[in-house]
Amino acid sequence: MKKRILILVACAFALFFAALLVNTQRVAKTDDYIGSMVPIERFDSAASHLSQAIQIKTISFGDTLPIDTAEFIRFRQFMESTYPLMHSRLERKAFNEFSYVFTWKGKDSSLAPYVLMAHVDVVPVEAVAESKWSHPSFSGKIINDTIWGRGAVDDKASAIGIMEAVEHLLQANYTPERTIYLCFGHDEEIAGRRGAAIYSKWFEENGIRPVLVLDEGGMIDTEKFKDVNRPVAVIGTGEKGFTNIDLTVEIPGGHSSQPNKETAIDILNKAIGKVRQKQMPALMTGPVNELLLRTGTEQSFLTKVAMSNMWLFEKAIIKQMEKNNQTNAMVHTTLVPTIVRSGIKDNVIPSIAKATFNSRILPGQTSDDVLNFVKKAVNDDRVIITKQKISLFEASATTPSDHPEYKKIESTVQQLVPNVLVSPYLLIGATDSRYFRGFSDAVLNFTPMQNVKGYHGIDERIGVEDLNRMITFYKKIITSGK
Repeated sequence: MKKRILILVACAFALFFAALLVNTQRVAKTDDYIGSMVPIERFDSAASHLSQAIQIKTISFGDTLPIDTAEFIRFRQFMESTYPLMHSRLERKAFNEFSYVFTWKGKDSSLAPYVLMAHVDVVPVEAVAESKWSHPSFSGKIINDTIWGRGAVDDKASAIGIMEAVEHLLQANYTPERTIYLCFGHDEEIAGRRGAAIYSKWFEENGIRPVLVLDEGGMIDTEKFKDVNRPVAVIGTGEKGFTNIDLTVEIPGGHSSQPNKETAIDILNKAIGKVRQKQMPALMTGPVNELLLRTGTEQSFLTKVAMSNMWLFEKAIIKQMEKNNQTNAMVHTTLVPTIVRSGIKDNVIPSIAKATFNSRILPGQTSDDVLNFVKKAVNDDRVIITKQKISLFEASATTPSDHPEYKKIESTVQQLVPNVLVSPYLLIGATDSRYFRGFSDAVLNFTPMQNVKGYHGIDERIGVEDLNRMITFYKKIITSGK
């Protein structure tokens, strides 16, 4: 009997390991691209044009704060003078004065159109951080083949890349096979409600259903995937959602010389700490699973086994991903306090303390899930917890990686970047393209920049080679025919 049990156990182990190996072998290594490469063109004036664009301070400060309209007018004048053919030959519609949609009519009206998107607004630079920049933040300096300044990466490089590509094609009297729409929003950094939200409705109301919407998002990386030993280009096929949760405490204040045991600030601080102690449940979404699988096949045998058998190793993989802020955000709905307000004078105990948590929501979870998580974590009736309605987007639908337009972007990247591995991924931020997801089957987020630096931070910059690659990329997409 004992011998029979041992045999059964041995057989079970054998079947278990056989299943692991079979699953591992089923996952084929990413095929190397064997087609011809497309040379990166040089565009001599593009760098200076991006430099000029950076010098125009098209800053979005906040949802309820006004913009400097003079700067946005300057940017419009810059566009008109720098890209005259785009303005003379294409139809331009303005939305809320500073967001624009250009229509480039194609030869074949039966083909569904493409939408190429970018935004021209930028986030501000903190006054205290200005001195930490290697070059003034809005200088647009070009030094050693690098363009410096706010917007170099996010997202004036994309806007300039699209406009340069279109202008060059118009100079050659090119007409696209399908209609191309060029969309430039002016408030993406404050959720796009005055720009992309409005012009996307114009598309929908006029029955214009683009077969491809291409916006900023994924990039090329050689640093974060070191074990892969080749460049990895990630194409965003879905976006996390976005919501803000407000925590408010109201109790009597008074003179600072005789404080109560707990003040509004004390209670709020404890509530913030409780929310930050734990994360919402981890979730492995389709794009992230595919990214891990594709990159895993390029690594060690044990890594390939783990990635090919997610049913067994998922918890261990998630635990590893939680060690890094960026990868942690790929498997968790995040919650972080971004605004805390209380007090008006140093010797007055405030009666009101407020905090705002910003949350980025995974597909498969909702803003109500976030609200309920915060309420359960705080568990204090003195803290009023509400969900803002003005900044609320549920997580998006996902474009499948076998979609023809995904395959077209993938192929284009492979033609421009030697030995590149291309994979879908989940965009952990939010872009203007989310407004199109309800009526376009393929909304993708990618620009062919590599190892960019300073995104929303200090010393934002981009290489001239990156900019040339972007322009070549957009030209290739536009001229890709049917």
